Amino acid sequence: MQSIIRPHSLHVSHNFAKQQVESEKKDIDTVDNTITVGEDILRGVTKTRSWKANTNLFAHIFLNIEQAHHTKNKLYGYVSSLRNKIMANPEDMADNSDCTKYLIVRKSKDTGHTVSIRYDVLENELATAGWLVCVSNHVETPTEAISLYRAKDVVEKGFSRLKNCLDLARLRVHSDNAMQSKIFIGFIALILTAHIHKVMMENDFYQTMTMKKLLKSLESLRVQYIKGNRIIFPVSKLHKDIFIAFDVEPFV
Repeated sequence: MQSIIRPHSLHVSHNFAKQQVESEKKDIDTVDNTITVGEDILRGVTKTRSWKANTNLFAHIFLNIEQAHHTKNKLYGYVSSLRNKIMANPEDMADNSDCTKYLIVRKSKDTGHTVSIRYDVLENELATAGWLVCVSNHVETPTEAISLYRAKDVVEKGFSRLKNCLDLARLRVHSDNAMQSKIFIGFIALILTAHIHKVMMENDFYQTMTMKKLLKSLESLRVQYIKGNRIIFPVSKLHKDIFIAFDVEPFV
């Protein structure tokens, strides 16, 4: 009896995944290959590929064009800022690991310092940006594959948060009642963290902070009641942005 492999993603550095990306780069961006999954619009194709001797798999190849452009713009902006910094302070930035990774700095007696961009490094880093490759010996269409993969991914990330973020990897309890109570509280916390993650994604908070930093920034707030009015202080611009994103009235 053949085992069923549900859609399982391969990291794009995997040789098989790289081959699939290279084979579809020129042809995947068409209306015929466009699929909608939730709020995302992707390009997706499915090809039958040989995996091992006498074994064929369905290779589902996806391209998220918006994600690819976002990754490219972010990297270009970062490298541009590095170049500006090293041109302003070449001696101080010369040993910066990212500068040596993305830039070539040459010292000249006549012109000072010249800075060149390592375009081959950028091209290599962006070669698989926005791409996803899933394999299965059971699911035959890209729409079904991406839907199942995302549903599985949500569950896996939920368990990861339970174990790592909410410290439930080991329950450390001595009774069944205590175990059930702790798991119940953990799932309530998981629902809250999932909502925080959703709001942070929708408002691009992850570009400037982590979830831990967001929660840490709120620890400094205090509440006072003055003549019956509830006042939260001290509220910074960051706090106000967080309140607005979560539709919370700061009462200030």
